Amino acid sequence: MPFAQRLNKEPAVLHGARWLLVITLALTAVACGPKLITGRAPFVSIAGMTLDGGSLETSYDIANQNGVKMNIDEFEVRVTLETAELAHLLRREKLPIDANSSERVTDRSQPDDSALDPLRSLESGDTDSLPFSLEGRVHTLDDGYLRFEQKGHLYRVPGRPGQFRAAVMRASELVRENKL
Repeated sequence: MPFAQRLNKEPAVLHGARWLLVITLALTAVACGPKLITGRAPFVSIAGMTLDGGSLETSYDIANQNGVKMNIDEFEVRVTLETAELAHLLRREKLPIDANSSERVTDRSQPDDSALDPLRSLESGDTDSLPFSLEGRVHTLDDGYLRFEQKGHLYRVPGRPGQFRAAVMRASELVRENKL
């Protein structure tokens, strides 16, 4: 018996049950698909540092890990070597970052000798690496304040006096700050 004739002879309930099963499977597949990430703090890292006399230029990469555009209107980051503050940047300006992309922010500062002496020791080769701590927060129009923090080591760039790179050893969970 041809398929079309068999289909006409099946009870309507059985035919409807098959369609219901197909629709249920399709909806389940869509519901189990990838979720759009939102509300996550950016991953902020040191892209590079350059020491020129008593002046330190630090570049930061700010990576948006969300599936939607991040509209930052305040960015603050602090880098410390043990207890000495090496760099501190506070910017209150618009910094839009597209979904799953990054931007670079550069700052020039004049740290105290207590922070520069270990960096000079690293530059001369007396020290192989320096442990650092990076922490800060951003303020976004959609999510409020989002904190970030990480620990790592600074290394000199071979053949480039006064230039340093960073390696992250541990990044803490990125969290949203509660408004009081």
